[in-house]
Amino acid sequence: MSDPIVDNKARRGWIRAVVAWAGTIALLVYLAFTTNLEAAWKAYLMADQGLFLGSLLIVNMAVYLVDSGTVTMLLRKAGFRVRFGEFVRIKGASYLMNVLNYNLALAMMAALVSRRSDRGMAAAGSPFILLNFIDLSALSILVLVGLAAGAVPFENDTAMLAVVIMAIGGLMGGPTLCLLSRLKATFLGRFAQHEIMSAFRMLDFKDYLLMNLLRVGFVSLYAVMAWFFMHAFRFDIPFSELLVYQPILGLIVILPISVSGLGSTQVVMRQFFVSYAPPGIDPVAAIDAYSTATIVAVLLMRVVIGLLCMPYVSKALKARGDQA
Repeated sequence: MSDPIVDNKARRGWIRAVVAWAGTIALLVYLAFTTNLEAAWKAYLMADQGLFLGSLLIVNMAVYLVDSGTVTMLLRKAGFRVRFGEFVRIKGASYLMNVLNYNLALAMMAALVSRRSDRGMAAAGSPFILLNFIDLSALSILVLVGLAAGAVPFENDTAMLAVVIMAIGGLMGGPTLCLLSRLKATFLGRFAQHEIMSAFRMLDFKDYLLMNLLRVGFVSLYAVMAWFFMHAFRFDIPFSELLVYQPILGLIVILPISVSGLGSTQVVMRQFFVSYAPPGIDPVAAIDAYSTATIVAVLLMRVVIGLLCMPYVSKALKARGDQA
């Protein structure tokens, strides 16, 4: 007899996946009908292919390894003895799962991490929930640093104020939950003391600050990669501007409206980067050439990494099932 709770979760997962793929297709159709395909192809041919491929391989691999290393450190601080060599393969396999569903990838990583402890799935999932708040904090720090460096992503004062307020809110979310998880007499009640909040309780202020700094370095790599990619496509953009734009684009990627940001981030890039496009070519077409080439190339590289790592993860999950 099937479990109705499991069935409902699976059904919601499939619904989110269908929505994401439908959104991706609709957005890509919109982009195809609103760009000059001939000019976009010309912009792609004008790109420095050596710089593009070099940035793809070197910086994207650095992103993968730094991400794996910092998450391994967070897991250890949360009480899970996971080796870097083990988690780097788990993280690699999650790239493949991310194409289908972001939450599915998190669930898979939590399931594998739970093998290192008898504390259960809730405790194993806690560090990954905390990681989301730490990354939101890191993205917010980059936005504030970029604004302090003189970046002006929006001409409208109201929009600029909204960005500042959201960045401050993102910066405070993690510390607030860490504090509430330590208070026994709190309006969150039993939830604050639940194992799902265990990682929030285990990190002290020094550890939380360290993880924030490490993840700031990690998310900064995306701005570095974008800077190299954009210069490969002849865009002239200050790095301080990317410190603001990339965190916003990173948050859009997480939204379940498209697959890996295909379509959704490209539409937003048209607004962000139009004034930095190379001269002598349709700016929208140049942006679409840049965004499509970079997103597809990064996605394909991560699919390859995922395919290489998935046999290890499948074997580990099977072993876990046999033990159960």
